[in-house]
Amino acid sequence: MAKIALYQKYRSATFEEVVGQEYIVRSIKNAVQNHKVGHAYLFCGPRGTGKTTMARLLAKAVNCENPEKAPCGVCDNCVAANNGTHPDIIEINAANETHVEDIRDLIERSRLAPMQGKHKIYIIDEVHQLSSAASSALLKTLEEPPENVIFILATTDPQKLLPTIISRCQRYDFTKVRKDQIRDHLLNIAQKEDILLEFEAAELIAVLAEGGMRDALSIMDQCASYTGDQITVEAIDRIYGLTTTAEKKELIKDILSCNLESILNRIRQYEQRGIDLQRFTDGLLDAVKDTVVYANTHKTALLKVLTREEAEEIGSLADSKTCMHIADELISAKERFRFAQSMTTVFEVVCLKLATEYGKADNTVQSVKVQTPVIQPQPAKEVKPVIEPQQVQEIPSREMPEPEPIPLLIEEEAPLPETEPVKAPVVVKEVPESKPESSEISFNLLELLVQCRKDEKKMDEEAFDHVYSMMDLISRKYTSLLQDTKIGASGKDCLILICRNEPVAQRINDRKMNEEIYRFLKKRLELDKMVFAVTEQQFKDASRQFRTLMHSNQLPEACHIERYSDAVKKEATPEDKIKELFGAENVEII
Repeated sequence: MAKIALYQKYRSATFEEVVGQEYIVRSIKNAVQNHKVGHAYLFCGPRGTGKTTMARLLAKAVNCENPEKAPCGVCDNCVAANNGTHPDIIEINAANETHVEDIRDLIERSRLAPMQGKHKIYIIDEVHQLSSAASSALLKTLEEPPENVIFILATTDPQKLLPTIISRCQRYDFTKVRKDQIRDHLLNIAQKEDILLEFEAAELIAVLAEGGMRDALSIMDQCASYTGDQITVEAIDRIYGLTTTAEKKELIKDILSCNLESILNRIRQYEQRGIDLQRFTDGLLDAVKDTVVYANTHKTALLKVLTREEAEEIGSLADSKTCMHIADELISAKERFRFAQSMTTVFEVVCLKLATEYGKADNTVQSVKVQTPVIQPQPAKEVKPVIEPQQVQEIPSREMPEPEPIPLLIEEEAPLPETEPVKAPVVVKEVPESKPESSEISFNLLELLVQCRKDEKKMDEEAFDHVYSMMDLISRKYTSLLQDTKIGASGKDCLILICRNEPVAQRINDRKMNEEIYRFLKKRLELDKMVFAVTEQQFKDASRQFRTLMHSNQLPEACHIERYSDAVKKEATPEDKIKELFGAENVEII
């Protein structure tokens, strides 16, 4: 027996199972329950958004023998409708039956009484393909419909319908399904089908589907067949001739650096790999747009395809004006693709034009560069400034010199009371509990990930965006560390930061620095969560193991997270503050 396609197997059987189209579902459901169903409906919208599914649900619901639960799925009418054998539900594809004789035959049969249910329902798909004479014949029936007959018209192109037909129907416009709804639905189905679908792969399929749930399920079905039920981003790239974000970023960097040889070599490689240049151009547009957005807002939550580091890297080569010029040229290139004999040639010319124009304007362009404060200890033999205590209040922080970063060397504080280390990781495998004298906190990453939630991460990312705007002297000590991180996951009591390299992660996990960062985030952002740092590879390994254990229901219990003590510390004196700002070895109090 042939395998049932996923989009057929998981077609919505109740109103509650419909993904997206919330207002349409609610309107149709209320009309059925309140016995206010109209005699003609027009469902419009892009392909694969649920028009035919909604028509079948409405047809089942009006004939269901349990109105309170319609469609119940268990009564005789619902079972017959599910099997496609209900005599009073007739589906017609107007693409095949376009002639006036077909519509006249339909009209004659519509005058007969229902055979099994209360209503006779005619579902006419692709109704815009009816001939002019057939449309006129249908119009007459819609004006004076027979009793107990309901017409449901579906179309992807309502502009081709007669205005008089549209005016006699209740019109519902179906919109494209949101990417996050498609992604979550795919992950749910993958779990039921025992398909190992990466989260990033589900997001990529949602992008490729362009708002169509049926297309998304078809893509996942095809990828599962190709990969043996283990769908990864790399596999999707191979199947659909896509490029990674890193490849798009490197091409943009070559354009901004006027590296013509590298540009030509890259484009020839794309041609050999069969890359879809139209889709690739769309990806470049998204990357350039992200660069402009981040350069002007510094909010990672607004980025679509780039990470914060990638946006900063591209933004350091060109200002927003140059990036917008590149975007305009790419949009124009998409228009030229439609009339060009060779898309590759057009794309090469556009990239070379941008590169040479940028090279000519190199002396006048002011690049947007992200300043990264660097903590550098000063040599011990430096001249020590003499500062009197009464001068402390007269030092405005805004007059501090910007070019040279000020060293932030703070005297050692009293040691923290010995407490049991928080169990939470730097590796996926079980980490033995650290000894009390260890300078780093120890933890198990899997036990942290179990308690993390998407909504918590989203809220924390919005709060974390404010960190980068805190450039006062005290904050620089922590922002210089945190700007090399991004939030990987977040829970009620914990914040997992992904670091660019191992030294940064070790620095954040240092017990003394970890407590300082905790108190800094709690005070400045009201973020009362313990901070744990890992590298990108460690986080990927843990995420992969997390998904494997989740499918086998073997996830560990969430660990107990113990915050640092809220004991009030001795308030710093003016002398202490001066030492904290300039370094104790650079200050002499007289």
